[in-house]
Amino acid sequence: MKKFAGFLGLVAVLTGGAFLFVRGPVADTTSAALRAYPVYAVIRARNDMLARAHHRGGSGTNVLAHRTGLSDAADRFVTTPNNDTLYSSAFLDLSKGPLLLTMPALPNRYHSAAIMDLRTDHALVAGTRDAVQEPQTLFISGPGYAGAVPKDARQVQVPTAEAWLLIRTLVDGPADLTAARAAQAGFVLTVPPESLVPERRGRILPVTPDPATLLAMVNPAIAENPALADTALADTGYGGAADAFETLPAWRQWLWRAVLPRMFSRMKTLIANGSRKSGDGWSQTPPGIGTAAADDTVRAGVALAGLAALPATEAVYWSATQDDAREELTGARRYSLHIPADMPKTAFWSVSMYERMADGRLFYAANPIDRFAIGDRTPDMARNADGSLTLTLAHEKPGKAANWLPAPPGEFTIIYRAYLPAPALQQARWRLPPVKRLD
Repeated sequence: MKKFAGFLGLVAVLTGGAFLFVRGPVADTTSAALRAYPVYAVIRARNDMLARAHHRGGSGTNVLAHRTGLSDAADRFVTTPNNDTLYSSAFLDLSKGPLLLTMPALPNRYHSAAIMDLRTDHALVAGTRDAVQEPQTLFISGPGYAGAVPKDARQVQVPTAEAWLLIRTLVDGPADLTAARAAQAGFVLTVPPESLVPERRGRILPVTPDPATLLAMVNPAIAENPALADTALADTGYGGAADAFETLPAWRQWLWRAVLPRMFSRMKTLIANGSRKSGDGWSQTPPGIGTAAADDTVRAGVALAGLAALPATEAVYWSATQDDAREELTGARRYSLHIPADMPKTAFWSVSMYERMADGRLFYAANPIDRFAIGDRTPDMARNADGSLTLTLAHEKPGKAANWLPAPPGEFTIIYRAYLPAPALQQARWRLPPVKRLD
């Protein structure tokens, strides 16, 4: 009996030791995956733009591309687009020198120029918030730049040599589209001769990569951008060579294959749980979103489901995935959403309807009236006597369709956006009521 008890004790020691041995590497691998994915998501978006430009016979690096139509059901470029603004986008390579962005004076039209580093943190958001009455120039430089800055230009120093410029120009209803395009054309990106770089080429990438692809795409970017490095994660392969995964020990490869799918599953769960755990069915904008203050979990989750989301000082994003009975929103039912008249001050707001993809992304769904969002600029809304709005969310057209926001047939998510939100919105002290099931 003593021998048997001793054997059990030895097993316990060995099992506990094995658990302690694995726990550290699992945590490190998870940290590496969370650190790597936002960088991968930007590279994936960049590669897609490069491929589009190459298909047209042009260059996609340091070129500002203006999209002259609002996002709709055909837009599958970046998850969770808005239907409020025209997008202009450029992937910047600052390795050879700075670039200049000329911004028009648009005192009566919301606009923002967001400059993100390679891990999606915003180095600057400029535009309406600055209340500038005249055109301005942004001088965009990479890390370590110590040269001259043109007179009257505003320097933006990005911590990585690669960056993403994303411009939003508000469209005030269908009749305003032509004028909005003219305003959008006033944004001009200039590349000085000394800042010219060779054209990049990149392959089209999956949304959720396997470990080898993740490290193969991210590690060269880390080598070019030391701000992304983390020597504490070197044993995981993060920050190594492009083929780092293939050179890892078999047990490390096994850990990556176990951890990465769980991370993506966790990201999708966290995105939905933000609304499911609140008292009113609405999530709250994640802390630090779009800034260096965000933790790696928030940054990775946003990269999957809301890539390029703005900081909360510029915009709040609340999502609802369930109704007032705490059941999933689906086109098989009808709902109403009340928008109170006492909403705190914003530059503008909207409620968008998205179908859920299996990989966690959200996109607009085709519908018979081509309406993907309702906001403060939507024409011909039927308002209540107190100035509030009551929206109908349904797949089938209701009898009174003025305030109808068409839903896809399956499960959906709605997102409320408020730009330049008052503090009560930023801090979620003012909240929307729950989505009410009608049948």
